Amino acid sequence: MNKPNAFKMNFPWGLMTFLAIGVAIAALAPYATFNSENFNNATARFAAESPLRYAGLFVHAFSSGLALILGPFQFLTKLRDRRRNLHRWMGRVYLLSVLVGGLSAFLIAPGLISGLVGEVGLMLLAFLWLSSGFMAYANIRAGNVDAHREWMIRNYALTFAGVMLRLLVGTLIATQLPFLETKYSGDFDVLFVEVYRVVMWLSWVPNLIVAEMIIQRRRMPQPALSIEQYNTQTQI
Repeated sequence: MNKPNAFKMNFPWGLMTFLAIGVAIAALAPYATFNSENFNNATARFAAESPLRYAGLFVHAFSSGLALILGPFQFLTKLRDRRRNLHRWMGRVYLLSVLVGGLSAFLIAPGLISGLVGEVGLMLLAFLWLSSGFMAYANIRAGNVDAHREWMIRNYALTFAGVMLRLLVGTLIATQLPFLETKYSGDFDVLFVEVYRVVMWLSWVPNLIVAEMIIQRRRMPQPALSIEQYNTQTQI
């Protein structure tokens, strides 16, 4: 395979991995200080609430961050074929992180700053995240590798909501700042809540649509790969 084709094949995985690791590190940094003054408007309020919800926030943040970092490496063909045991153990840790992150999401969803719309968005995301993770696990246990891979694509699309949420919050706030005085009466908190309400859905619904497009494309008959193409392929 020539270099342009290899770049075209590997670039999406590289970009996804770069964003996943970068956002996970940036998002977890405030939690590593264990100081709620470093949290954003949506999470700082948990410090003043029940210790259980506050603990749930930390559990959700670190388990989801771990899933975000591990996920891309589950789609590496070379890792899966050459280091099968490593692939399996990383998969187990990934799905365990999804389980913990999904369950803890139900603990922190009630009372979100974004109101009922945001609460429902997060709880539905958590439900689908847990369900798709279960389906991925159940299918690989049953030996249905193709179905397992499809459910893993769906599951990581939902995991990637952690990246999209942060990118979209910053982007939408930037687009609305010129209207802060006219539309939000100069109240940045009102602007933030409005943006957060939208992002609680926009961060994962398009991801699932893209995942289904990828899955449908994978189901189409593909031409046989040459040895060179196989050796340079990095995605699932």
